Amino acid sequence: MELLLLDKEFQICGIVDDFSSLVWNRKYYECGNFCLQTSINNLEQFKNAKYVYSKEFLETAILETFNYIETEQGLVINRTGRFLERILADRVIDNTQYFTNMITEDIVRNLVNTFCINAGIRTISNLILGKRKGLGKKRTIQMTGDNLLDKIYELCKEDELSIKLWYDFNNNKLVFEVWQGLDRRDTQDTNTWAIFSKNFENILEDEYSSDETKYCNFAYVAGEIDDDTGTNEDGTTKTTKKRIITTVDRVKEGEERRELYIDARDLQSEKTDGEGNSIKILEAEYIQMLKERGIEKLNECKRIETSNFNINPLSNLEYEKDFNLGDKVVYKNDELGFNIEDRIIGVTESYENGEKTIETTFGEDYNIKKVKEAI
Repeated sequence: MELLLLDKEFQICGIVDDFSSLVWNRKYYECGNFCLQTSINNLEQFKNAKYVYSKEFLETAILETFNYIETEQGLVINRTGRFLERILADRVIDNTQYFTNMITEDIVRNLVNTFCINAGIRTISNLILGKRKGLGKKRTIQMTGDNLLDKIYELCKEDELSIKLWYDFNNNKLVFEVWQGLDRRDTQDTNTWAIFSKNFENILEDEYSSDETKYCNFAYVAGEIDDDTGTNEDGTTKTTKKRIITTVDRVKEGEERRELYIDARDLQSEKTDGEGNSIKILEAEYIQMLKERGIEKLNECKRIETSNFNINPLSNLEYEKDFNLGDKVVYKNDELGFNIEDRIIGVTESYENGEKTIETTFGEDYNIKKVKEAI
């Protein structure tokens, strides 16, 4: 495999094909990363390098750290960094953004356009928006002070979406898109199925555990303190302070209620128009914003079910053909009598001395980890 080293203008400044180790860590709900170890003989090639590109990967990586190490095999260079999505972390949402009844993908694209593309001095060169797919649910939301990349991943995660910022080598463009993995569950007939089960002889060393220590299913969301104006018996005006509170109910039938209190006073019921005038938001819209915050926080308080197993390298499922990053798949444990449906949220590809292995992580709802396949 050839790795092209690109400078800050994305011009080729070196080629590395004699590395001893490469770990390419792809992630669905956060920015991926990599680790490269190669001979000291390549030191000069890295002098002006900023990016690592290969036609073997969709992702392009940014070089961030440098280590010079003495090993039993001699002196080596160790370089690490994150994928191109990281450049969005260089921007913050410094002024309040308010979106009404807009789908998640359009909100995210709007944020990238506002803070990275048509952004004056903050514009990121060669960055463009890719194809729109119409993904995500409609929502009313307000945000300010967040790191741009963190907020984008947070919004996408709620709708099981992800983002990619890939380098179009031929056109010298950075292309931003929102995307979603395929549905490979056995309840659909559009895509081929991906079912991991001992009965299908495609997994080994199966382990399972569950933990609901931090689980909550009902939230009280307390917003800003509002002035409630009324009239006294003598006709004079009285004003009292009232906290705006709403709830989010996720209690399933037969389930015990486990409550969470959320302080969301940072969400304001006023927004500013293009001329700097303050406009009062409709009460229904403000309540919806509070509910969105409640959903966000409840998503952080889920049950954790963990299954650790190895994929049989001689099994019926092949990486990138039958399952890939972002795909929704099925794990079946017939001995315990349950199925788990979730997304693959991480794939680590490792290249060591000419051999390739992968490790696949199944998503956070059930936190299925350490699924490995030898290639």
